[in-house]
Amino acid sequence: METLAIILIIYGALLLTGLLFQFPFFYTNAKSKALIKMMGKKGYNILLLVLGLGTLIAGIIILT
Repeated sequence: METLAIILIIYGALLLTGLLFQFPFFYTNAKSKALIKMMGKKGYNILLLVLGLGTLIAGIIILT
């Protein structure tokens, strides 16, 4: 379980960092473009925030 927790923490941190610095590969691939078209850029950013915080918190809870 410790390995899963570490992976979740790293993934959550990567999502939040990508949201903060607006990495181009988060916004330019085909699936991201489809989601942005459906939800708008603000909705997509909220989705990244929720997923990032959720995986980060889940990883911390599993680790403790």
